[in-house]
Amino acid sequence: MPIYDDIPPLRVRDVMTTKLISVNEQQTKQQAAKLLSQHRISGLPVVNEDRTTVGVVTEHDIISKTGQTVSDIMTRGVISVTPDTDLEEVRRILVNERIKRLLVLDHGKLVGIVSRADLVREVATRWLCQVCGEMTHSEEVPDRCPRCQAPGVNASPEPAPPGS
Repeated sequence: MPIYDDIPPLRVRDVMTTKLISVNEQQTKQQAAKLLSQHRISGLPVVNEDRTTVGVVTEHDIISKTGQTVSDIMTRGVISVTPDTDLEEVRRILVNERIKRLLVLDHGKLVGIVSRADLVREVATRWLCQVCGEMTHSEEVPDRCPRCQAPGVNASPEPAPPGS
């Protein structure tokens, strides 16, 4: 029977997006909208002149709020996590707060963003060896387990409950 208790929990650092596109709080609403559209993303971190993160501007902010600058329309009360935050905690925050993304801060410095899409991508590429419990990530089901080398591993995107 596989032992699943020794599988370390995934952390934000394992799935976060690190190639960040941000907008300055003094840029126009139109400039922010153009960045969102060009990069096909739904939100941007907002920084001030000192490059300190001061908020987020989202598609919702663009279409629902009046104002000329990003500072006029951005969301200031931003919820953030660290690179070491457990993904289960991220999932809980995203669901309970009904938000699409969290800024990832390391000692106050913006180092990434973790979004619903990042969590969906992690689930889509997660495979579990039914022999030894090793979890791997790849686009396709692995031919062999990287830990125990079991051939024809019956990999599954979700771990089987112990005793099943």
